[in-house]
This record gives sequence, structure tokens and C-alpha cells, in this order.
Amino acid sequence: MKRLFVISLILFIHSNVSLASEPYVPKSSSVIVAKWPTQASNLSVSEQIKKLLSDAPYPGNSVNYPLAASLLRQASVQDVSAADRLYYDAVIKQHYHLFEESKELLGSLLKMQPKNANAILLLANMHSVLGEHEFAEKTCLRLITIAQQSVVATCAINAKAQNGDLSLSLQQLSVILKNRSSDDNRVAIWSSETYASLAKENGELLRAEKILSPYLEQKVPVSFWVLWADIQLELGKPDKVIRRLGDVVNNSSNQDDALILRLAIAEQSSALSDNVWLKKVRSRAELRESRDDKEHAFDIALYYYFIERDYQKANAWALINWQQAKLLDDKRLLEMTELAALDFSSENKLKENTQ
Repeated sequence: MKRLFVISLILFIHSNVSLASEPYVPKSSSVIVAKWPTQASNLSVSEQIKKLLSDAPYPGNSVNYPLAASLLRQASVQDVSAADRLYYDAVIKQHYHLFEESKELLGSLLKMQPKNANAILLLANMHSVLGEHEFAEKTCLRLITIAQQSVVATCAINAKAQNGDLSLSLQQLSVILKNRSSDDNRVAIWSSETYASLAKENGELLRAEKILSPYLEQKVPVSFWVLWADIQLELGKPDKVIRRLGDVVNNSSNQDDALILRLAIAEQSSALSDNVWLKKVRSRAELRESRDDKEHAFDIALYYYFIERDYQKANAWALINWQQAKLLDDKRLLEMTELAALDFSSENKLKENTQ
């Protein structure tokens, strides 16, 4: 699963109700590679965590998740309200692909705050990722009267599309987004990214490219750049990926694995290639595999498929990914690697028989 359309579209939640919840913190100390300057901040502990998680989806900021988790673990019940604690922990857990645990936390939160729009939106995503598409669509409809029409529609139609109703979902989303009123910019980017992703899954690459193009000069999340790069690569434009995405990654203090991987794939067929990104992605892939980082299973599968051409390993990692996530791109990855592994196995058997 290369992306989750999880973004805080409304305001973060606030509550004075007291309830304990133990946040998830990565076990490996090597994960935490930066420090959050709490002593230099005038923000409360809860506001610091909120800011870390709000900024986390953007290039160079993935380290914010373990930092937020660490702050949350140390925070007292006075520092962070019960509702905020549940929501923050749910966001952190979904990042580490602990989807069932995230779902349980959100269920507890929604018992306290049934109309919490952020929690409803994240819960809908958890249902979709877990393959519970009908539950996802029903959850999205809970946003009616408490969120913008475009948010409700994007959430519900995407859930329906993940359940296999792709062409009709694209038509419906096209009409709704064309007629939408002035959305918040973050909402507009999120809904357009969702729309473009569905167009890509339907094989409409030029349409997907056009949907994303108005936002290329704006602040967009890693998931947006991953989608944009995947579209450019399928359109046979590796040089464009290296130029544009290279600038994004080089200007980030921490370089995201998913973006380095797309740059390495582009390098393989680019006239601009000097193997800089290939070297980096090999180092990252070895590290992820040695740690058995299952939350990176999607990109590890892509690495073995496109970079190493080891289709058996690609399929093995795609299967690990499928056990965790069941969105359209997860399904396509599994099918793609299964076919390649089967073809590779058949070729080897044929060679053995002719010797």
C-alpha cells in the first residue's frame, strides 16, 4: 500500500475527559533520529504533537511520527486530553500499519465524540485498508452534516471504488469535484489526489496527470509525489521524475524511502542517470529488509520487482503487504508480482528441460 488518504481536514479534537491510552512507540531506538525542540517552543504538549502529526505527511517529515509517539508516551493526562490522546495514537498506529489497533482506538473515541469528523474520516480509511469496503462507505456517510460535501463524496466514492466499482466511481467523483464550491486548499489537494489515483487505477494516465498538474507548485504530501511519479514513470517520462522529484528530495532534511525508490526506478531508463539514487535505494532496502519492516512491504516489493528483477522476492513482499492492506494498488501489486514470478518460474523450467 503506497498511500493512505489520511489527512486532518477539519480541526483537531479537544476534550477534557480523562481516559488512559498507551501510545505506540517504535521499539528500535535507531528509528528516532531527530529531536523536537520542545524547550524552544511556546506550544503546549498537545499542540506540539498536533503540529508534528499535521506536518508528518510532507516530504522529509516522516521522523515526526516517532517523535510524536515519544512525546505522547511521556505526556500526562493534564498535558493531553483523553480524546486527543486517542486520536493522536490512532494516527501514529495507522502510519506503522497497525490498522486494527488504530480502528479500535477510533471506535473508543467515537463513543465519546460521535461527530468527530477527523476520527470518522480516519476510521473510514482503516475499514478500506482492511478490505471492509462496505463499512468504509457507511462510515463516510456519517460525515454528512459535519463536513464539506466534497469531503463526504470523496470519502464515500473512494470507498466504493476500492470495492471494485471503479468506472462508475470515477464518473461520480468527476461531476462532484467539477461542481464543488471553494474548498480549503488542503481538502482540494486531498480530493484531487484521490481522484487522480482512481483514474490511474482505471488506466487513464493522462487524465490522472491533468488532475494533479494544478498543485505541483504547492505544498503537497509525500503520497501526492509518489502518485505523480508513478504516473510519469508509466507514461515513460523518467527524466521528468528525476528533475522534479530530485529537487523535492534534495531539499528535504530527511529523504523519504518511497521517493528515493521512484527516483531509482527513473534512473534505470534515464539519460540523466548517474546511479546516485540506485545506490541510496539499495542501502535503504537492505536496512528495511534486515529489520523486517513490514510497514514498508509495498515499496520493498516494488524494489525487488523494478530494481533487482527478483520476482520471487517481490511476490513474497507483495504477499506480506496484502496481509496488511487491501486497497486497489495493493491488489494490483500482488497480481503483477504473482504473474512475473510465475513467468520467471516457467522460463527456468523450460531452460532446464532444454538442457
